[in-house]
Amino acid sequence: MIISDPLLFDTNILVYAHNQDSPFHDKSLSLVNKVITGKLKGVLAQQNLIEFYSITTDKRRVTKPLTLVKAQQLLEDYLKMPFRIIAPNIETIKILPVLCQKNKIKNGEIFDAYLVATMLSNQIHSIVTVNVKDFKSYDEIKVWNITDF
Repeated sequence: MIISDPLLFDTNILVYAHNQDSPFHDKSLSLVNKVITGKLKGVLAQQNLIEFYSITTDKRRVTKPLTLVKAQQLLEDYLKMPFRIIAPNIETIKILPVLCQKNKIKNGEIFDAYLVATMLSNQIHSIVTVNVKDFKSYDEIKVWNITDF
């Protein structure tokens, strides 16, 4: 499969790439390696990196949490990799209420809506994730399942 458009990696892809016990480990790590070798244009939002640190250091969310030093090193490593790092901008906060109203967003769903708004405000239209259902209502983006790779 060849994808020429930039592809945003959902946080779960990063988490699974560093969790050898995950059934998605091999595919997630393979995708990260495709970015490193230039075979894929990978994108990360600042939000992904913050969530990655939060999840991987939380013993309630992962069975083998990373040490703070290891998690910090991985963040630094991702910044050195050829991922394009995107950030929210003034357009993000303009897009967010439209997405929320259209998709009837409530509670914690706001974080996925904010990620989509960040993507759109940075002209990114594709995401790869394990949780396809979290993004299926957003017809503004193409959602790839990790199993598609």
